[in-house]
Amino acid sequence: MFVPLDQWSLPTTSVHRTLRDAISSFLERARQTAWLAESDEEGGDALRPLSRRQLSRWAPPADWQSGLVGMTDALDNWWERWGTVQTVAFLVAPPFSGIGESLEQLCRERGWRLIEPPDDRAIHRTDAVSWWSQFDGETTWVLPELGHCWLRTPAGLTLVRRLLGAIAAGELGQGVIGCSSWTWQFWRHLMPELRFSVMTPQAYDHVRLGRWLGDLAQEPSSHFRLTTNGSWVVPPKAAGEQQNHKTSAFLRDLAAWSRGIPEVAWSTWRQALRAQPEAEVVEGTAGTTPVRHESTCWVVPWDQLTLPSLPPGESRPLAFVLHALLMHQGLDEEHLRQTTGLDLDDIHISLHSLRRAELVEPHPRGWFVTARGYPAIRRYLQTEGFAVDGF
Repeated sequence: MFVPLDQWSLPTTSVHRTLRDAISSFLERARQTAWLAESDEEGGDALRPLSRRQLSRWAPPADWQSGLVGMTDALDNWWERWGTVQTVAFLVAPPFSGIGESLEQLCRERGWRLIEPPDDRAIHRTDAVSWWSQFDGETTWVLPELGHCWLRTPAGLTLVRRLLGAIAAGELGQGVIGCSSWTWQFWRHLMPELRFSVMTPQAYDHVRLGRWLGDLAQEPSSHFRLTTNGSWVVPPKAAGEQQNHKTSAFLRDLAAWSRGIPEVAWSTWRQALRAQPEAEVVEGTAGTTPVRHESTCWVVPWDQLTLPSLPPGESRPLAFVLHALLMHQGLDEEHLRQTTGLDLDDIHISLHSLRRAELVEPHPRGWFVTARGYPAIRRYLQTEGFAVDGF
């Protein structure tokens, strides 16, 4: 479901959850003893994390094509209302919302023109003819991520300034721009006169999150139960199965921790799933019947999960690196040097520390933050005084 930017809201329990998490994070960083500890979060029980094969059955990657119907309907309605005033639609969302993937798929579905990101030369100039020529013609165009079109350097703002001006003047025809919430926050601060109409996907609350995670499972009879007392985590689809079983608060905590962002919730969800050792999937060979899958997947309680946290102590280089990665939706070491002003040695050390903490990982553009680590990173940057996104 897409809504105007000013109608976006966090899951209802997020304020309380965020306060509790912030206190826990402060205490963890103050103690500085348990970071990267080799501990068994299951408490020695008989359950074990799911194998790769089991994860592909219980919690496979999301098919972003399933969200195209809502996106296409939202775009059609938006153009009907605003198309005469603003021919380019902006879709702004937090990282890991699937907007870029969905827009690329939408291009293929509708035969629209996909705008490739500019190279360094085009970013620093307004007369890069080969890049601007992509907008020529009458076909609707799509730019999946505005964050890939600029660098936070004195000359790296040139192209996006020109792009926004051309859009305001109606020079580029009908198009769609996907934009990270961190990029949007920067440009709204830099150019407060921006008054473009913007849409955003509404955050997933615990009900919608449970429905989505349940639908990802490949078997319609799949059950998700809490390891401690057997209560439902994802309510079963058959109403009769819910009798005599209460529903846990796990999904409320997950929705709050993830701030309703789908891939953030999904990555944490996969870490929480458990199975009996004998429940491993066994494939049948040709001419034989495969072993029947276990129908129940177990979920550890929220307070037993080990969630990523920032390395202990104060480190401004870490903060600068993380903030740059989020604003540009991924950067390599050289572009990190340009945008942060740090030496390459400091950048390499920071990336090594962050990767050990599972907060960054290799990315097609160099490096980017991990989905599971995103909530802790956002909270950390906020406490360090950085301008965070509005999501």
